[in-house]
Amino acid sequence: MKNCIFCIFVLFVGFSFSCNNVKKEGGEDSEKTVVFDEDLELAAIMKVIENETKCFFEGNYECWASNWSHAEYAMQAWNNSDGTSDAAVSWEAINKQGKSWIETYYENGKNVIHPDFIATKPTVKFFGTNAAYLIWRQYNADSEKKYYRVSQETRLMEKESDGWKIVNVSAFWDVAPKVAADSIPDHLN
Repeated sequence: MKNCIFCIFVLFVGFSFSCNNVKKEGGEDSEKTVVFDEDLELAAIMKVIENETKCFFEGNYECWASNWSHAEYAMQAWNNSDGTSDAAVSWEAINKQGKSWIETYYENGKNVIHPDFIATKPTVKFFGTNAAYLIWRQYNADSEKKYYRVSQETRLMEKESDGWKIVNVSAFWDVAPKVAADSIPDHLN
């Protein structure tokens, strides 16, 4: 019976800590309590994600790069229209690939490939106070904005000293079917 009561106590204490959205900060002499507000953090994350995509499509290299973690474990993965896939692993590889695309296709804000995109509301999972995973569907316009191609988007975000940064982008486009611009649900515009 004593073992059972002890187990229940341990489970209760563990459950209490796992449900707590409070983070303690400070050294031995001082402790301050910081409440983790998921809605506030999600708004900050979405600002980074939207800014990174906007900056990329506008050809603004410095702005685009500022939204990324420059860690060696950062990664970007995508599929190609011929059925193959690619990945840039490490900030060095992402930077090289991203800068090349911006200079080749989006320089001076002339985005002739994908001048518009519409994203659905993401599904979000926070892993503590410094990491989050997001997944959503995105519609990516053709150069004339007549048709959109659908992509499944994921982001892994990490909170660094200067705010949320993108650690991983996975974007998988369904390249064959075209979605007419006038058929995209109004609530997404």
